[in-house]
Amino acid sequence: MNINKKAKLNLNKMQLSNLLRITDPFLMIDEVKNIIPGKSGDGYKYLKKNNWFYKCHFVNEPIMPETLQIESMLQTIVSVIYSDVSLKTRNCLVIKSSANFYSKVNKTGKLKISAEITKKIKGAIQAKASIYFYNKIVANGVFRFIIPENLKI
Repeated sequence: MNINKKAKLNLNKMQLSNLLRITDPFLMIDEVKNIIPGKSGDGYKYLKKNNWFYKCHFVNEPIMPETLQIESMLQTIVSVIYSDVSLKTRNCLVIKSSANFYSKVNKTGKLKISAEITKKIKGAIQAKASIYFYNKIVANGVFRFIIPENLKI
C-alpha cells in the first residue's frame, strides 16, 4: 500500500482489513476517510438490520454493544496510526482507555467515528475519538497506546 504522508487518504474495507489484520465479523469499520497519516481521520460503520450483534444482543430490544463501539473507535485510531509511513511496526498495545456513552445505537444508519492523535511521546500515543449517529454524539473516548521503545515518533 503506497501511503503518502502529506495527502489525505481514504481506505476501503479490504484495505482496512489488510492494514489492521482484522476480518469480519470483528472489523467494526467499513471505511476510513480524510486520513491525515499519524494525525486524524474519520471512520464509518454502516449499520443494517442484519448486523450480527443486533441479532444476538438484547434480542427483544437490539442495540450495538458499547464494547463494539469502543472497538470501532480503536480501529479508526489505529488506522490513523498505522497509515503513518514513519512507523517501523504495525503493532501497538492499548494501555489505558476511558469511554463515555450518551445514547443507544439501535437502528440502521451510519456511524461516523472522528479520531485524532493528541500526543506522541517516546513510544507512546494518546488519541481521542467521538462517535456520531444521525449527527448526534453517542459516545467518545480517550485512549493511550504504547509501541516498541526503538520507534521514533
